[in-house]
Amino acid sequence: MKKIYILFIILILMVLAFLLGLFFNKFVFTGKAVQEISYLGKSSWTKALCNSENECMDVLITCEQGRVIDIEPASEIKKYPDNWQDIRGNLSENLC
Repeated sequence: MKKIYILFIILILMVLAFLLGLFFNKFVFTGKAVQEISYLGKSSWTKALCNSENECMDVLITCEQGRVIDIEPASEIKKYPDNWQDIRGNLSENLC
């Protein structure tokens, strides 16, 4: 019985930690998340980079004063169906 009680407490703590994480991240946990740090003039977001066979990888793009300062991988390479389109916009547009 003591083991079940400990497991229950651990489960409750994990759920609370998850909910607090969502709360402090303004309930945003998708690729549409945009973080702006206005006092530094920086912004960052994710974008899918895809090849002609729809093998894509999300990258985190960070800009400062209208120019790219960093691009980091944010996921593994994934294969999508032929009709898939990134809902976050077209890569041909200006990244910043």
